[in-house]
Amino acid sequence: MNKEYSVSPDGEKFPLPEKNAYAQEYKRLKAEVAKQRKLKREIVVVMGVGFVGVAMAAVIADTVDKKGKS
Repeated sequence: MNKEYSVSPDGEKFPLPEKNAYAQEYKRLKAEVAKQRKLKREIVVVMGVGFVGVAMAAVIADTVDKKGKS
């Protein structure tokens, strides 16, 4: 099977995940979410990395709680 890539505007290639990688990544994310929830942190998912996705990720990353803590 030929490996598929995503190519950035400057020509850098990034391998696309293969089907068998999804279950492993889901397991990793599930463990990370559980860890963060124990710390009383909220989990936010930003879909897409277009302009709106990047803007939303920046806003979320810059948020603080009532005590000014990230």
